[in-house]
Amino acid sequence: MTDGRSDVMDILRNALDMEAEGKDFFERVANMMKHPRAKEMFVSLAKQENRHIEVLGSELKRFEQGDDWASLEEMKSGGSGIPRVSVFTDREFKHLKLRPDAGELEALSIGIEVEKKSIDYYRSAASQVASTKAKEVFNWLVGEEAGHLTILTAEYENRIKSGFYYDNMEFSLEVM
Repeated sequence: MTDGRSDVMDILRNALDMEAEGKDFFERVANMMKHPRAKEMFVSLAKQENRHIEVLGSELKRFEQGDDWASLEEMKSGGSGIPRVSVFTDREFKHLKLRPDAGELEALSIGIEVEKKSIDYYRSAASQVASTKAKEVFNWLVGEEAGHLTILTAEYENRIKSGFYYDNMEFSLEVM
């Protein structure tokens, strides 16, 4: 476990990079989708990743100012007032490559892998920090990303006709 401020800031910066890369990917994929439901799904995922960026950016800003973790409840009550941190200005995210001729199935498959890696990262981050508030934030993010994984997997399985798809959103997998 780590209590070191610089270690925690590194974890937060890496998480911010990962979320920004995911948001960028989902926005690009949304623009290439022909199926309206799939397009809407990716737009929604990009918005949710942006919310994660806001939360993580707020935590990083707190650490840069010498403050401790905010509780998850504090973040929830903060709503859209959470300050943005512009750590991504003038950066391009090239790790998530998508061929120009990629189809929707390939985009969904890459999205599924993105979410799996995010879940693994946040589980690892939660195990590395000592703060209960930090663990709460990272565990919340595990749940968020697991919800995204469920949505993407259902869409993928629907496309290959191997599973059930939640055609209309009857419930939200997001907890915040």
